[in-house]
Amino acid sequence: MIQRIQTIYLFIASLAIGLMFAFPISSYFGDLHAFKLTLLGIENLVPDSDSIFQPYFTLPLIIFVCIISLISLITIFLFKNRKRQLKIIQAIILFNILLIVGVFLIYSKMILTQVEVIEEYNIGAFLPLFSLIFLVMAYRGVKKDEELVRSADRLR
Repeated sequence: MIQRIQTIYLFIASLAIGLMFAFPISSYFGDLHAFKLTLLGIENLVPDSDSIFQPYFTLPLIIFVCIISLISLITIFLFKNRKRQLKIIQAIILFNILLIVGVFLIYSKMILTQVEVIEEYNIGAFLPLFSLIFLVMAYRGVKKDEELVRSADRLR
């Protein structure tokens, strides 16, 4: 299990997505407002001002991040059933793409339409991209293993 490179790729992808809890996704600065979007909510950086956004504004992001991280870790232990592992990695890649679209398009546009601010992306916005790269590499590794096993079966 640990000898396979795709195990390391899946672990790194899960770790990268999990780090979104630690790093801010983006910052917004304007004349009257300053916000920091994290996975746990929108932090108002201006003292003594009311928050415009609901407390559970980022709940869909939290759900996607938890799903991607947990299923990536669980997929590591499905090494005996490579076909299932390939399908699950494809689903994780799809969820990761949806997360990227959510961060860069949906949440960004929602905040920019509510308040007149300038947007600045932080490291948390790029962690899903980093994770996506490692998920694709894990998919390719599992696929190579499956092809190797099939070619060995043909030789018998």
